[in-house]
Amino acid sequence: MFIRPHKPTPEPYTRHSLRDLGYQIDPDDGQVRNISTDELFAFTEDPARKKANIELYNSLVHPASRAVLDIMTDTLHMEPIAVPNAGQPHCFIYATPGALSGDKLVVLVVGNGTFGGVWAWNILLKQGIHHGSVIDYVRDCEQRGLSVLVLNPNMNIVAPDGVAESYNSYVGRGTEIKGSETADEHVGYVWSHMLRDSPVRSIAFVTYSTSGSAVIDLLKYDYERFVEKTACVAFIDSTHSLFDLGSGSIAWLELGARHWETSVSGNSTSVDRVGCPVVAVDNTTESREMTPSLCRNGVVEYVTKCIERGPVPDAIEFGDGQNNAANLAQLIDDLSGSDGDGADGIPDRLSNVTMNQTFEVKEDGYIGWD
Repeated sequence: MFIRPHKPTPEPYTRHSLRDLGYQIDPDDGQVRNISTDELFAFTEDPARKKANIELYNSLVHPASRAVLDIMTDTLHMEPIAVPNAGQPHCFIYATPGALSGDKLVVLVVGNGTFGGVWAWNILLKQGIHHGSVIDYVRDCEQRGLSVLVLNPNMNIVAPDGVAESYNSYVGRGTEIKGSETADEHVGYVWSHMLRDSPVRSIAFVTYSTSGSAVIDLLKYDYERFVEKTACVAFIDSTHSLFDLGSGSIAWLELGARHWETSVSGNSTSVDRVGCPVVAVDNTTESREMTPSLCRNGVVEYVTKCIERGPVPDAIEFGDGQNNAANLAQLIDDLSGSDGDGADGIPDRLSNVTMNQTFEVKEDGYIGWD
């Protein structure tokens, strides 16, 4: 006789709010505080309390992240947009009113693991929303007349109750979100379905950590349409690689991107590097994850200037591949004599790339974008 094996019923997944756990984000200073004592969250290394502190930290991470999303929607009046759509498993991205129908747009993309809108969990809990989240970036951009779109690249599955979760925040059965199965695919989907053909004429990407590689993929696989609409990319401690990029893409990065990297000294110091110009960010704190906050003023100033200028002029003429030597030679002529150039008048980083390296453009593209 066949006996059907017993399948245990999964325990319901409870999502607590910060208030459920006795904490809140202080409306005055943006810090995570104990409601009863008004004390800041503090992680102690005391061996006798370390396990309890780890458990408390882990229990607060996701509620604090959801509280950031609440501030974005309730206080900043950002609109949640379902990706791919509300009729199937989806996650939300967040837009300031009219963001996808205006002229100028800043796209904020967080790094690995966190909820959309949160730069780093540990900074959010220890330093509050002004350092650990994108909220101040959104406010600064809006003050300059720029619309903002906050992507949510790590929400790749939907739990049985219909709520989007990340692979490292949820244990149990889940349904993959079409078009957002990975962080890179999420960025690619939003680009191809919401940004590329939108009325927006000038876009700036601000990427942190691993998300830089997703934007590099847009440049690599959709070069012409990307440079037609993108004014600049601001990388922050990015892990992207220039491997397999065409020389036209390298030339565009020289003119249309800047990379803020953590340094223990030399705030706003230019660093010579192949690819886009690099700015050293003086971060003497104990946490590298403070860098997005520390470089905020410089990043916002940079993207504002680039968006006002618009996409890099004549970037399509750079081409992207092995047959663009004439275009790049003309580009070098146009750039000759600019500040920071070598003795021959050619920008050092650009000269190294275009003269001494050959790149092959792959034809496989990014499956699933179109």
